[in-house]
This record gives sequence, structure tokens and C-alpha cells, in this order.
Amino acid sequence: MRKVRLMGKSRARKTALLLLIGSATLIVSLFSPGFSAPPPIKRPYDFIEANIEGSSPWTVDPAFCYDTASSELLMNVYDTLVSFDGERLDRYIPQLATDWAAENITGARDSETGLNWSYQYTFKIRTGVPFQNSTFGVLTPADIEYCFERAMVMDMDGGPQWMFYEPLLNGVTAKFVNQRTYDPENNVTERVLVGKMIDHAVESNVTHVWFNLGFPGAYPPFMQILAQTWSSIYSKAWVNSLGRANWNGTWGDYTDWWTFHNPSVPPLDDPTPAMMGTGPFALETFDQNAKFWSVKRFADYWRGWPADFPKIGSAKPAGYIEHFVETWAFAWESRSALFFSGDIDFCAVPRQYKETMLNETGVRCVSPLPSLAVDAFFFNFKINAVNPYGPIFPAGTFNETGIPSDFFGNPGWGVHVRKGFAYAIDYDTLIAQAYKGEATQPPTAILPILPYYDSTVKGYTFNLTRAAEEFKQVPGLWETGFTIQLAYNAGSLPRYYPQQQLMNAIESLNPKFHVIVVGVSWSDYLSARKNGQLTAYILGWLADYPDPHDFAVPFYCSHGNFQVLTNYSNPNMDALIDAGIKEADSNKRATIYRDIQALAIEDCPNVALDTAIGRHFERDWVAGWYYNPTYSGIYAYNLWKWYYVPHALLDDSTQPTSSYLPADVNYDGDANIIDLATVAMAFGSGYGPPTDPRWNFRADTNNDRTVNIIDIAIAAKQFGKTSTVWTHPP
Repeated sequence: MRKVRLMGKSRARKTALLLLIGSATLIVSLFSPGFSAPPPIKRPYDFIEANIEGSSPWTVDPAFCYDTASSELLMNVYDTLVSFDGERLDRYIPQLATDWAAENITGARDSETGLNWSYQYTFKIRTGVPFQNSTFGVLTPADIEYCFERAMVMDMDGGPQWMFYEPLLNGVTAKFVNQRTYDPENNVTERVLVGKMIDHAVESNVTHVWFNLGFPGAYPPFMQILAQTWSSIYSKAWVNSLGRANWNGTWGDYTDWWTFHNPSVPPLDDPTPAMMGTGPFALETFDQNAKFWSVKRFADYWRGWPADFPKIGSAKPAGYIEHFVETWAFAWESRSALFFSGDIDFCAVPRQYKETMLNETGVRCVSPLPSLAVDAFFFNFKINAVNPYGPIFPAGTFNETGIPSDFFGNPGWGVHVRKGFAYAIDYDTLIAQAYKGEATQPPTAILPILPYYDSTVKGYTFNLTRAAEEFKQVPGLWETGFTIQLAYNAGSLPRYYPQQQLMNAIESLNPKFHVIVVGVSWSDYLSARKNGQLTAYILGWLADYPDPHDFAVPFYCSHGNFQVLTNYSNPNMDALIDAGIKEADSNKRATIYRDIQALAIEDCPNVALDTAIGRHFERDWVAGWYYNPTYSGIYAYNLWKWYYVPHALLDDSTQPTSSYLPADVNYDGDANIIDLATVAMAFGSGYGPPTDPRWNFRADTNNDRTVNIIDIAIAAKQFGKTSTVWTHPP
């Protein structure tokens, strides 16, 4: 195993991080005579994940969390009503709800607000679930009602609440419900009305919680929405005990709630991060200066330890960990050295280093992982003039030293500026450099793997002649020139490369065109985006649920996550998106989404850059990890450390043995007929999407995301071998 020397600040950070959780070694004697044991397992009850520099969480408040870095922390601290069944996106397992039902109540009407209801989703709530702080007792249905209503009251600009407002109130925000615009800020009557709608959308009694859907239909993605971190559950009494500027859950005369709408800082972040849920881990430390957070095992977690899922028959995960640490303190050189030495367990690996990693002893790679995510280049239609990335001049004012506030959004010529930038992006080089060819360029945000993707709609290509033609159609721009600052989140090469390419391409067109590329921290990046200060920027979208509606709304709807902050609005596009989610006929829906894709190319409010093929890197002592494309990172409840005999005894000349998962597919320590039968039952299946109904990720013994003859051979080769079953010390 290679050794890489750590120097200077990186070494100090490593020492501080390891001292945080302690260090220990465990010699595991699981191997038959004649085979050498692998390196000792380091920190057998702790996991450390090293992510890219700058990838700190933006918030710990579930009502505001809509970024992957924050979601990873939340998914380990909080529970939801239901969760996805392992890798599947179409099956659910009970979490805080024990069972549920959906009832068609079309014709029911809220007598106080006039809102028509169509479906009612009812959940029976698990009893005796303790909170991580025993002072606040056990979970009640009233806590759950509060969490959803608080999220809709807060209603952060660009936040996830649209996924509650659409099915529950047939709207998008507190200012647009029941398919009409309201003014709760200035009109007290309308404030009362909207407040009552929010209150009546979610109800509870001592045993159940139910949701009344104002959307005209069953809204198929609703269960998927409830399985995500924006649906995290916490204690109402705990939130109120913090003494912060936060809605307390009391409606009164329905006028006060607006005071807490869209605060500038999430209440659970101000003045310090506060978290307290029912999940498997409790927050231990969140240190932005030292660049890490840590969570510790909640011993009284209601599901128990080890995890009770995923499992095959009576066998289930065999162990668990005590601590999980996420750090964003290390550049690649230091991060890779820590990974090679076993001082971290999960590592963010830039694609240019993938071949090196695949040949490294002790490192496992799981790939290919299909992606439900897309990166795009967004244009700000109304740039904030108070701006660290300026100067920003008044609308319509060209100056070689800056850009006007309507540079991309001018109704007369803004589209030509947007298309000029779109044609100046070298998509093929981006994919080759940033992804080593392991990505594709989708024409729009409606990805080819989604239903109703239309291959006849063509996207933008790298064409500097066309770019120059577009810029020349803007009156006075070619003669005057401009200077634009493009920010990206530091440490992300897929977001650095296209900005750098744009700089080179655009500056080559005209000596008066100037582009400055600026790297900033992730938290500063998101704050500048929220404040309308980013001129144009790159951001990714991870699917909330695998439906084109989940991409059409944020990318193209005037009320969507991105466009609320970038100010694109086209009534025709809004009408198409609204029709798309309501249309039940598959053929008609396909026509609607084809029109959405065509209009997205015509208007060019943003440009889809790439959708990547995923890779996951971990140490080969990691056990229990599985892939769900909606997860924002590592979910640690199912994880433990263990060397398996079938894994350790593999002898294959075509791939390092560390790249295999164990042939002991049901975790019981024996490679036997159960394992062979499990692989045989999944034979021929793949993850997709769409996922084959017979897919079982444990049966994919060589990690290639299909179950085939290779997996059968590996299971057969290890047949009859036995290891010592892992046990966690008392």
C-alpha cells in the first residue's frame, strides 16, 4: 500500500479530526490457514467520510434544507413517516408511521376556506418513539402536524415547500395557492384565509396524522415526498424551548403566522446549529471553522441496533457504529493519503483519479450508478446591484467594466445573451475533462432516463460562430463590451471547468468581452444565490422523485426552486407544467412534456450541462452500504465494519479483490445455498432505472449493477465457506 506524506496544515487537521473520535485497531482473525490477513480494521466503531473542500452543510433546519450537503446530516439525525425500501424508489417501509391508506374524498370541501379536497392520506403513528433528548419525551402525532405546518409557514424562497403546497393546497407558495395569487403580507383577509388552508391541510389526533389534498387527483409522487429530508420530524416542544424567532405552532386568529414567513436565517441555525429528532444518530459537533460535523449513536433508537433493514429472510445487518464524521477540510492530495492509509472510510474521488483508485489495495468501487441528477448553467434575469461580483449597472446600461442588472433577463434582447453563452460552452470537453467521459449531455433538464423524454428535441452545441451571431443581436453590446464575474463552489471541478472554458471562449470572440472566474465556499455560494447576487452559476438538481414534473417545476416554472431566485417567467411554460402533472392520459402527457422541452430550448432560461454516471468509493472493510439515487450521501444506520471470508478469499486476475462485495449475501457469515439461491432468483435483473422487480443489490456480488453469470460463479466459488459472525462489544 502506498504511503503519502502529509505536511503543514493538512497534517494538523488530520490529527485534530482523529483525536475527535479516538483511534483504535482491531485484528480480525477470520481467515483460513494459507491466506494472509488484510490490514487491521482502523476505528472499528467509527466511520469518517471526507468530501470535497467547501462542501459544508448550509443549514440544519429541515424546513429550509434543500441542498445535498445539509441533507446528508439531516437524514442521519431525523426520521420521516416512511422510508424507501433499500435501493427501491417504488416501495416503502414503515418508519414513524406503522401503516397508511389513501382515500378518494372528491367532493369534500373545506367549509372555512372553500378549498376542494380530492384525496386524504392517513398515517397511523408509531407509539413510544423517544426523542434524542429525553426531556421532551416521546413522539406524538401533534409533533408531526407541527413539522409540516411549520415548513409551509416558513416557506423559504427557493426551498422545498413547493412539494407540500402543490399536493396539499394546489399551489406553489403561500402567495400562490388554490391556483390563484394571494397577498398575505398586505391583505389581512387573505392572510387569514391562507393560514387556515395551511392549518387544515394537515390534521392529527392522538393516534393518526392525515393530509387533505387540494390537488385535483391522488398526486402519485406524494409518498416519495414524505420519504425525504424535508419531511423530517422533530419535537414541537423542543423547538419552542430554544427561544428563537420561530413560529410556535399556535394559529390564534391566523394573522401572526406571516411574521415568520421566509426568514433571512433559518431559526434552527441562529445563533448556533440545533438538531434534535428521533433518528439513529444525534448531533455531537458542527464546527464550520474546523470543517466537520459528527454524530453519535442514539442508543435508545426505536428501531434498535443493529439495523432492522435491509435484510434477507431472518438475516440482517450484523453490526453498527458509534460515530459518523463528515469532513470537508482536505484537498485531494491529503484526502487521498488519508483514504489509502485507512484513516478515512469514504472518500470523494475526482474522476481524473479513478484509475489510480481502482488499482489501490483496500479500496472498493461500486459502479456504474445511474444518476437522477443533472448539472445546469443558470442565468439570473434580475441581478442584485448590491453585489460582491460586480459592478452591476442599471438595467439596459452597457459598460465594458461590468454588466447591467438585466443582462440575461431583458425582455427584448436577453435571450440572445443567454444563447450566446449557451453556444460558448464546450460540452464535449467538459464531459471529457471533468467526468473522464462518464457523463452525457441532456438537451434539457428532462433527462433521457425519465418518462416522456423526447429525443426529437435537440439541445445546444459548442459553436462560437453561433455565439457571436447571438451577441451581435444585442444592440450596443458588441461595440461596448462587458465584464462578468462567474462564481463556482470551490473544489468542484465539474463546476470549475465550464466556467473556465466560458472565459476562454467568450474572451476569444471580442477583446472587449471579459470573464472573471471566482471560487467561493459552498455556504457563501448558496447565500449569494439566495440574495440574487450570482450573475450566472452552475448548480445541480438531484431528483426528489423520478418523474419529469420534478425537473420541469424547478428548472422552468416561474414558482420553481431555481426560477424563484433567477426570475425567469413565461406564462405559457407555467401552463404546460401545470397541465403535465394533472394529465392522466399517458399519450397526452407525452405531448405536453415534448412541448415543455421544446420551449426550454427556445427560451433558454438555463442550459443543461451533464448528467453523470456515479461511482462510490469506500474501504473494503465497509459493510452494509447500498445505493439509492435520492440519498444525499451516506446513511450510516445500516453500516458496520467487517471482513468476510468469501470476500477475502476471492482470487480473480481481472479485478482487484477489494472491488468485490461479499458472496455472503444475507450477512449470516456462511456462503451457502441461501446465498446461491438469492443470486439465482435475481439473475438477469438490473438496477435501472427503471428497477427490475427482482433486483436485489446484495446479489450483485461484483458491484456492476447487474446480476449475471459472474455473480452466480462468485457465489458458487465460495460455497461452503464460513466466517466468524461479527458481534459488537457490549
